[in-house]
Amino acid sequence: MTAMAFTPAYRFGNPQSRPFPLTTTQQIPTPKPLFLAQEKFEKMAEDDDQVIAFMDVNGDKSIDCYVDSYATVDGVEYTIGSPCDYAVALCYFEGDDQLVPIELDDPLMDDIFPIAEGIIEDEFGEELVLLRTPQTLTLVGELEESDADEDEDSDDYDDEDMEDSEEEVEILVSFEENGQEYHLVRLLDPVLLVGKDGNENTRVLLTPEESDSIMPKLEEMFMNYQEERDGM
Repeated sequence: MTAMAFTPAYRFGNPQSRPFPLTTTQQIPTPKPLFLAQEKFEKMAEDDDQVIAFMDVNGDKSIDCYVDSYATVDGVEYTIGSPCDYAVALCYFEGDDQLVPIELDDPLMDDIFPIAEGIIEDEFGEELVLLRTPQTLTLVGELEESDADEDEDSDDYDDEDMEDSEEEVEILVSFEENGQEYHLVRLLDPVLLVGKDGNENTRVLLTPEESDSIMPKLEEMFMNYQEERDGM
């Protein structure tokens, strides 16, 4: 296996400010109580194995995640989770060895995913199953130990050639379709998903608009937690 790197297709940005319209029949809302504005970040213990299903907004698909942490912002509790199974992506090379991921909502994914799914089934039978889960594809099963060893052998290459905005990946399967070579890769950097609401065992994934609004704050809270922990 060969470890490569690709630049993520998007970044969370700052939300655009929107004016609050007032008419003669509207009143300025009463300020919220101070306790609703309190912020809290709670990191779960390493050995905590609580699993929660993160649902897409429509409730059609879900992805099982281990709970990584909880964060409260403006009285709303958010749950941050990491996929229980391997986070993977379908990609292709473009230009000078630039590995480009296929977005989940790209029409190309509708064509390529069934092919990759069939290859995994033919090669591994019931040992590995490729799923089109929300936010990231996942591979259910156990990869061989030799794969992890090859990851270590390729670290020097990746550390030297990767840029700050790139993610390290491992190519698992390659195939060709209509003259284009595609690769199923495992994401080696941590993948974290954010959800809210739901019930005891489920959370609803954020919409893109909600992500644009809340992710910068959650990232700041996480960095503050890291700094406080490292300073102990």
